Amino acid sequence: MAASAGRVTGVHIWLFFFGTAWAVFAGMWYMQLREREELLAGKKAAETTASNSEAALRSRVEELDALLTLIGHKFDSNQIGVGELDNKTKVIGAMMDDIRTFGGDVAQETYSATIVALRNELDNLSKKRDQVQNELVQQQNEYRMLQEQCNTRVEGFQANTNKAQSDLQDRIRSFEEAVATKDNEIAELRANYAEIQLEKEQEQEAFALQLKTLKNKIDALSNLNTILNEKLDKIEQVSFERPDATVVNVDNATKLVWLNIGSRDNLQPQITFSVYDKNNKGVGRSSEDIKAQIEITRVWEDRSQARILKADIYRPISPGDVVYSPLWEAGRAYNFSFVGFIDLDNDGIYDRELLHDLIAANGAEIDNEVGDDGEWIVHKGINVNTKFLVIGEIPDPTKTKREDEKERFTNIVEKHSELKDEAREQGTRVIGLTDFLSYIGFKPQRRLFVRGSGGKGYKLKAGARSTGVNESLGNRSSTGRVSEVFSNSKTGQKKSSGKTSGAYRQ
Repeated sequence: MAASAGRVTGVHIWLFFFGTAWAVFAGMWYMQLREREELLAGKKAAETTASNSEAALRSRVEELDALLTLIGHKFDSNQIGVGELDNKTKVIGAMMDDIRTFGGDVAQETYSATIVALRNELDNLSKKRDQVQNELVQQQNEYRMLQEQCNTRVEGFQANTNKAQSDLQDRIRSFEEAVATKDNEIAELRANYAEIQLEKEQEQEAFALQLKTLKNKIDALSNLNTILNEKLDKIEQVSFERPDATVVNVDNATKLVWLNIGSRDNLQPQITFSVYDKNNKGVGRSSEDIKAQIEITRVWEDRSQARILKADIYRPISPGDVVYSPLWEAGRAYNFSFVGFIDLDNDGIYDRELLHDLIAANGAEIDNEVGDDGEWIVHKGINVNTKFLVIGEIPDPTKTKREDEKERFTNIVEKHSELKDEAREQGTRVIGLTDFLSYIGFKPQRRLFVRGSGGKGYKLKAGARSTGVNESLGNRSSTGRVSEVFSNSKTGQKKSSGKTSGAYRQ
């Protein structure tokens, strides 16, 4: 037994192995148990964390849904739209659109700032509304006061109106009674007036007949008086005109004369004068009294020189002769009136501009002038300052078939008659254009013939080639002798033979 007890047997090995295996198994089982407990503890902790996270997420989702509900847009929590500011189908885009749309001029970057700005704007508007409301209440109070005043005045006015209506009714009754009385008086007066009117009409008819008879007599006497005055004027040729200057010297060889007027008399070159004999019966009477026409060429202080434009060889200019122009007088300007067509050189071309130049050159003025169209160029009326009424060619309206010319001619004739009547009333002398040109010493300049120009025929003057092609010109040479009228012989004045030199023969 003892030997067997000290000897390692299989049982001992099996027991050792089984004990070791049991110890290893027990250790491993313990380790697995600990690991399982740790895993269970971790799982429990993870489950707790997951539960807390799920609860927190559920709380956030509920808060987000509540926020979306508060915003007012029906979107899911997964339609936030972060970064999509212009996407109106997402929450943020819709909110930005609300800010821009409803914020208007006060829109801010956020909902909160926009709401604050809108609130401030609303408060300002509320203050203004309260202010307007207060003003309205004040105005309503003032209106009530005015209304009360108006009612008071209306009551007073109504009382006055009632009294006035009562007075008016009294006056109307009185007036109607007076009107009835006046109607009776008017009826009586009308009957009397009808009788008087009938008598007056009969007297007017008789007076009109008598007046017509007297007017016819007056017109006949006036026409007779005019005719007699014209005839008397032609016979007596009375003139109240005075000479403008005296011829102090003459040189017939150079055709120059010297006058006793100069620059101190406001004389200017180119002024023309007509020359009268020193023993004249009056200047400005008739063109037959005129012996020559001269034009001023040089002017000194107290004398002047003129050239002879036209002279009568049978009545030469001599010292002592006087000169006259109706356009010029020392220290005075005259007015003239013109009517009719103005043809200064009888060539069929009207010379109204040349007439204006003549008038202006002599320092005179035109106070009345009828143009070629029958309208007034100047119309101041004939008065005491009008020296002459100059009559040009007066057309005959019956000798034209053109309506425009007939109207134009008629206007000229009417204005001619009007000016003559005014001249007769004012005592203004009426002369023809030819006499006027003779008085002022005007000499027409020779013009070249233009075929078809003017309304009159143009005849070539003597001195040019004869109008006949084969006509002999005859002897046109001068004898070189001077008429004894111009002789300086001391034996006395010689009489002219009456024969014209061949140089002047027509």
